[in-house]
Amino acid sequence: MELKKLLGKGVEIFAHENNPDFEHGILTSKNVVPFRIYSFIYNCITARIDFVNPEMQKVLGYEPEDFTIEFLFEIIHSEDKEKFIAHETRALEFCRELPTELQDQYYIVHDFRLKTSSGTYVRILQQAFAYEMVDGNLVKTKVIHSDISHVKNQSDSQLHFIGLEGQPSYYNVMSEENPFSEKEREILSMMVLGLTSEAIAQKLNRSIHTVRNHRKNILQKSGCINVPDLLVRATKEGWV
Repeated sequence: MELKKLLGKGVEIFAHENNPDFEHGILTSKNVVPFRIYSFIYNCITARIDFVNPEMQKVLGYEPEDFTIEFLFEIIHSEDKEKFIAHETRALEFCRELPTELQDQYYIVHDFRLKTSSGTYVRILQQAFAYEMVDGNLVKTKVIHSDISHVKNQSDSQLHFIGLEGQPSYYNVMSEENPFSEKEREILSMMVLGLTSEAIAQKLNRSIHTVRNHRKNILQKSGCINVPDLLVRATKEGWV
């Protein structure tokens, strides 16, 4: 996917909920300020930042050479740090669950506030995706930061796993509320009990096609990669 399309797709997730001028994926207002962005390369082996785009200075005001992982965490708003850690932890779990061939088919999206050199805060949309793979292992990720302060000012950060090349996307995977409809919860509870799709269809007097569609939607909403992971999380999160 081209960088421009990738950025637009990520920003769209938040903008349509937070800007009255955003309609059908298009910012219609002529007064909307263009997004300021910068990127950096994170080395998964050394747990260090290898490169920082100089544009970072225009967004945050710091020198690129001073921008380290430790410094990044230091300038995150104190109210956002706990959720930032939770989101990064869940994202790491998600990536570990992915089959090797899908490691470069997803990017991770969430937002938080960063302190600028002037002492003010900007809301940053972070998009991270595979940048370098070696023998099927993720070695480096590219992280893009977009200043979305003018399209989102709420503090309710959300985590999304966005699929590329036809892969399913998982939205707001850390929601504290039960993400499922009444019918989905009913089917999920039967799945937890070990019932097959055929058995569920017979019990509910529904077609097997309908039940399989529900199961597909349940899996996508859950943010889980497979059914075993879903069943464990459903019990842990109290979804059933």
